[in-house]
Amino acid sequence: MQWRSARAWRLGSSLLAAAFLAACEETDNLTGPRIANLSAVSGDTQTGPVGGLLPLPLVVRVVDQRGVGIADAEVTWTSSDGGPTATQEVDTTDADGYAQTAVRLGPTVGTQTVSAALNDVNPVVFTLNATTAPASRLVADSGDAQTGAVGEVLENSLVVLVTDAFGNPRPGVPVSFAVGAGGGAVSASSVISDAQGHSRVQWTLGTAAGTQLVTASTGSLPQLSFTATATPDDPARFVVLSGADQLAAPGATLPDSIVIRVVDQFGNAVGGVNVDWLPTAGSGTVAPSTTATNAAGRTATRWTLGNSGGPMTLRVRASGVDGTVPAAAFINFAKVTGGGRSSCAIDVGGVAYCWGFNGDGQLGIGQAAAGSGPIYAVPQAVPPTGSQTFLAINAGRYHNCAVTLSHVGYCWGDNNNGQVGIGSNTRTAVEPSLISVAVPFNAIAAGRAHSCGIAIGGRPYCWGDNERGQLGGNVTIDTVANTILLVPANEPKLVGSQTDGKFFGSFDVTAIAAGGVHTCAVTVAGTALCWGLGREGQRGDGSNSLSQYIPTAVNGGATYDSITAGFRHTCARTTTGAINCWGDNSNGQLGSGTAASSNVPVVVTGGLTFSQVTAGYGHTCALGTDGTAYCWGSNAQGQVGDGTTTSRTAPTPVGGGLVFRSLSAGDYHTCGVTTGGVAYCWGDNSFGAVGDGTQANRTSPSKVRFQQ
Repeated sequence: MQWRSARAWRLGSSLLAAAFLAACEETDNLTGPRIANLSAVSGDTQTGPVGGLLPLPLVVRVVDQRGVGIADAEVTWTSSDGGPTATQEVDTTDADGYAQTAVRLGPTVGTQTVSAALNDVNPVVFTLNATTAPASRLVADSGDAQTGAVGEVLENSLVVLVTDAFGNPRPGVPVSFAVGAGGGAVSASSVISDAQGHSRVQWTLGTAAGTQLVTASTGSLPQLSFTATATPDDPARFVVLSGADQLAAPGATLPDSIVIRVVDQFGNAVGGVNVDWLPTAGSGTVAPSTTATNAAGRTATRWTLGNSGGPMTLRVRASGVDGTVPAAAFINFAKVTGGGRSSCAIDVGGVAYCWGFNGDGQLGIGQAAAGSGPIYAVPQAVPPTGSQTFLAINAGRYHNCAVTLSHVGYCWGDNNNGQVGIGSNTRTAVEPSLISVAVPFNAIAAGRAHSCGIAIGGRPYCWGDNERGQLGGNVTIDTVANTILLVPANEPKLVGSQTDGKFFGSFDVTAIAAGGVHTCAVTVAGTALCWGLGREGQRGDGSNSLSQYIPTAVNGGATYDSITAGFRHTCARTTTGAINCWGDNSNGQLGSGTAASSNVPVVVTGGLTFSQVTAGYGHTCALGTDGTAYCWGSNAQGQVGDGTTTSRTAPTPVGGGLVFRSLSAGDYHTCGVTTGGVAYCWGDNSFGAVGDGTQANRTSPSKVRFQQ
């Protein structure tokens, strides 16, 4: 067969008719013309993919009225609009009358037709079925370029359309989805395309702000990408980038700006957030007081400290976020005192500070917690505003007491036994509380569960627990039954008083010390008196009796000018500068060079002359006249300060070569103030009592924070 153009067909149509007549005359001796008939032979109702070449050609036959094939007849093949393509538009029948063409299906899925025509003979129509071709392309149908907050599910699903090369939807194709940049998750890792060729998943954005990516793929087809913009979530916190914990002189502007970054719950910077900078009372001023974060979430201000020393706090508020930034002004300490698991001090302006354990409110900062309680490893102003000024302060085991410049007494902390002196046994007093009896005090000493003070003029008062007579009175005497009832007191009672208002003795003192469960004092005549528990000989009266409510002279007749009480031992300084100690010596705290306890005074060995002595739970310290600090006794926590944890039975110099003007021994730690006004502590620091910002024990002096 050969190709012929439509024009050639038209030119040959008249010749074809003549040929038909001639053939009739020559072959069969027919009378009249041959009549052509066109019919389909094969290729009808085939099925194939769109755009594909059908496996079988379409075949027709041209015959005359007797069924004899007509040769050289031109058959024209015509496709439906947008339908298949016949590879031969015109084909001339062969000797048997057959004509054919190959067909490539059109791009539309469904029924397609091809017609075969011969002059005025009715055409033959071939009906063909076009199915989808193999998947050829992935199209982002919807869900691309969305914006949402980090960690959230995007509002619109990601929809992938799978098509063949002609854009026809392709069902049944597995499409894989994978999360790329930014993290996050999709609801399914593989989805088979539905009848419309769609595969869809939900996209949960990752936690990193910025552009995020999900890819879709199937087989070897080009990968498809979806992108989304993840915006930061609401502000959750702020991070101090620089400027925290600065130290400067009171009233000075801190050298570095306070710079913070506001972030969401995932750490993404949040821009455009208004930040309020609010110094707490006494903490100074800032400029500016309101700022806004930039695109990186950063903003800053300058902080000018308040006019008093000690810790300062800058409150930061930003769109629901609330926090603080710490700083401090230099403190010039005048006095320091060691307590049970805390320490307190007074600066040169009379402002009081405490640090360490606050489970019983003993720091006086306005809060306390049961159980382990909060720990403050650096000085805190007492009360928080630092508005009161004090003349003297003394730390007990679980409570503290102080006297103002106008001789008003305050105590705070544990009050289960009435030791705070406020007229009740309220468990705790978390701020300095005014002692209920208006006694003008020169000094107050805090013990384990009782307190004692010296009034102007020298009269001694005690209050709190009285189980072993440590109040030196406040007893009920039954003369008939010959019994004595030791009564506790929740407010100051004059030493020597009875509950009926009578007195069995009165005296004036120049020094007083509250120990574990005993009390000692020095009279104006220099006599040392003790009362309370004497089981370990801590009264020094030559006995080990359990209780004694009547102040009794210490044996030996020495003249003393100061006295200190530990938990089970007592020491006093003689007017010649020697130190005598008595009571428990199981840790060498008497300083006699042995571990033998004594119920009468023994001289501290070494022949040194001292200006001050102070007793802790199981150790003792004293200040040499040249300012050298010496300690002895228990040293398991480093409270002796010689760089070791070895207990000592004789005075041992404290390390560091510092020159002190005062010392104070706590239960298991020691503190002192140098002649330059710098406070140091050493020993047990598990509750922050050393005040250096750590909770690591110190075997040698460590500087208390916030000092130059």
